[in-house]
Amino acid sequence: MTYLIRVLLPTEKLMHKVSFREKLLCAFCYMGAFFSIIAWFPLLWLIISNLRKVYIKEFVRYHCYQAILFNMLAYFLPDLFNLLTSFFSNLLSLMVVFDGTIAMITSLKAWILATYHLFIQFVSAYAIIWTLRGKYTYLPPISQAVNSILR
Repeated sequence: MTYLIRVLLPTEKLMHKVSFREKLLCAFCYMGAFFSIIAWFPLLWLIISNLRKVYIKEFVRYHCYQAILFNMLAYFLPDLFNLLTSFFSNLLSLMVVFDGTIAMITSLKAWILATYHLFIQFVSAYAIIWTLRGKYTYLPPISQAVNSILR
């Protein structure tokens, strides 16, 4: 019975079978929040390893997929927010009454985007630290999507 539990549920001992090189490469995947060119690294790593028929451990695949989805979300949401705020600003600019509101929306938009980028960097730092420790990071909607992809 205990063998069955050990097979189904990863314990701390089973999770630490990942080498430091693999932990470092997984942590490098999350660096896309700091440097935008690195955001493509996990996707390229998965494609090249698939073409070469290289086996990738579940820990590495989990963090690659999570980094891909995290980077997509990190770069897509500000563009969507800019699109929506510019749409509403243009819509309100048609009415002369809302001139003060447009200036307030513009200044609020800059503050929200700066806070968002700071939050993304904190989440990325959290993921990097936990990956280097050899643990699975949990980012609620992203981790659920990754778990559904891998299982």
